[in-house]
Amino acid sequence: MPNKILRVRSVNKTVQTADQSLTILNDISFDLEASQSLAIVGPSGAGKSTLLGLLAGLDEPTSGDIWMGEHHITEMDEEGRARVRAQLVGFVFQTFQLLGSLTALENVALPMELAGQTNAQSRAKEFLDKVGLSERLSHYPKQLSGGEQQRVAVARAFACAPKLLFADEPTGNLDQGTGAKVSDLLFELNEQSQTTLVLVTHEQRLANRCQTIITIDGGELTQTVDNRKEQSRAIA
Repeated sequence: MPNKILRVRSVNKTVQTADQSLTILNDISFDLEASQSLAIVGPSGAGKSTLLGLLAGLDEPTSGDIWMGEHHITEMDEEGRARVRAQLVGFVFQTFQLLGSLTALENVALPMELAGQTNAQSRAKEFLDKVGLSERLSHYPKQLSGGEQQRVAVARAFACAPKLLFADEPTGNLDQGTGAKVSDLLFELNEQSQTTLVLVTHEQRLANRCQTIITIDGGELTQTVDNRKEQSRAIA
């Protein structure tokens, strides 16, 4: 039986406004196997980023259940979910989320140092080399281009060896050429590390590189596409 890294069952998310209850997500259910890649697509305001936050345990659904591996994260408090995230999860954000007072090397090493890893510096150097930034170790974010900053963010995420990597519009702030390079890097490292990749994107070309695509529209899961057969035919 395939190893399920994510199991999502009847997840709903509603918020209370001044005079009504607003449904953001309605009855979302799906499974994702370990080491697979999943794209979440749909129009702006459809609930994609809300779903990503729930899957990562950054927020709680109004109802429904989510398992991350064997961890039933919807039954946990925030402290419990934070422990699971520390063990299993990495993030790449649209806005890079680098600390301006730290060098590229220090930004990549920091999460590992906080986790008590003794090889944080050497591993940070290794992954900055993998993303082509071995000459930028001592540079601060303001001294780096947008594409270079996102490559630092990708190195930081993969250096922590996450089982699950969540990426929210990872190329959204980049020009087309730079975005394509960062996309190539993201999938190359994902394949090397056998990490499970879950990304939200508006870019269809980026989504098509994932093995599964789910479409969220009006808070509902309206379509699931299995790309694996198409990708196998393309390779053949």
